[in-house]
Amino acid sequence: MSKLYVGVDIGGTSIVAARFSESELLERAEVPTGAERPAEEIMNSLFEAIDEVLTNEVVGIGIGMPGFMNVESGEILQINNIPSFNGFSVKQAVVKKFNLPTFQNNDANCFALGETYYGAGKKYKNLVGVTLGTGLGGGIILDRKIHTGLMGGAGELGCVPFHGGISEDICSAALFKNKYKTTGTELYKKAKAGDQEALAVFDELARNIGELLRIVMYVLAPEAFVIGGSVANSWDLLEKPLREEVNKFLVPMISNKVELVRAELDNAGLYGAAALCISQMD
Repeated sequence: MSKLYVGVDIGGTSIVAARFSESELLERAEVPTGAERPAEEIMNSLFEAIDEVLTNEVVGIGIGMPGFMNVESGEILQINNIPSFNGFSVKQAVVKKFNLPTFQNNDANCFALGETYYGAGKKYKNLVGVTLGTGLGGGIILDRKIHTGLMGGAGELGCVPFHGGISEDICSAALFKNKYKTTGTELYKKAKAGDQEALAVFDELARNIGELLRIVMYVLAPEAFVIGGSVANSWDLLEKPLREEVNKFLVPMISNKVELVRAELDNAGLYGAAALCISQMD
């Protein structure tokens, strides 16, 4: 029988656990996080979710969640939306409870790894995952494993100094809110109706993102960028100007081969949590 894994995605609103094979999601459970509760109470809810999907065939547990963390010890160094988890190790508590190999990483890294093993990134060994929503997150995959860097700090694309601020300010939905005082949903409706000003905003966003990706290319030269998050729902407006901007890279033999693909998975971070086991245990 093939090995099975449990992936856990911890968010500020809900905790989702699922049992996976190496090719698909098999069973899923969800419980409220109750993010303002003490860590021990939240962990009891997490244990409940894992128990619902755990079977004897499961050989490992992977955990994805927001924040900075020591991925070896599982200690959470900084998290904003679940305050009691600061300084707490989810990983160690899960190991103590279930006595299974357990792995923990940042949710943006898990997004990238999930797309690598289960989604749009299956054919690549080296890629960068980019999540575009109210903020901007990133995950670096080298040889089909997460590159975490010192203190788990690699892949924080939203914090790159950019145009006098940071990239997140103008490469995510923050551009719509802060500069144009509107939402991406409203702008998208106008753009699809042919509104030239709305179309120009999406063009601006795409070119900002493309410039950021070019910076990353000079450092990593990945095979592909896998782009997800709510802003990627506007892929039909973003893809062409984004490609044009990336093609301004000074080494065409690289930029012509770098692929820009839209993420495929619903909750790639959950898949990536399971893929933590695959990538670490194989």
